[in-house]
Amino acid sequence: MSYDCYCDYEPADVYQATVRKARKEHSCDECGAKIIPGDRYENVFGVWEGSSSTWKTCAYCRDIRTWVNNNVPCLCWAHGNTMQDCRNAIEDASTRAPEETRGLRFGLLRRLASRDKFYAARRAAITTSQRAEK
Repeated sequence: MSYDCYCDYEPADVYQATVRKARKEHSCDECGAKIIPGDRYENVFGVWEGSSSTWKTCAYCRDIRTWVNNNVPCLCWAHGNTMQDCRNAIEDASTRAPEETRGLRFGLLRRLASRDKFYAARRAAITTSQRAEK
């Protein structure tokens, strides 16, 4: 099967991605979850069309992006919209080759649910510990 890949996004003029261990609290620019001290996250500095930006991505969202990139012939993604771009790539691949991509949608939804369940449990634990302190 031939699969032409064309990404509509402009590539960055400067792009540096590093995986860090948080020393202070951050927020994931993809899912909005808290990145707390001790968590691993991806920190990206980039310059697009003369304007610089910094992006922080939690380990779960980074792993989801990597999984989709490994399983879909063409993943065009942009920071801040990665999860929707992953969904779109899987939908496109499923439309083009339904037999070869069986299970991809389920795999993505399973990973998204796992991420959301983890962060919901974390929020509940933090709320419980804050109540206990009062």
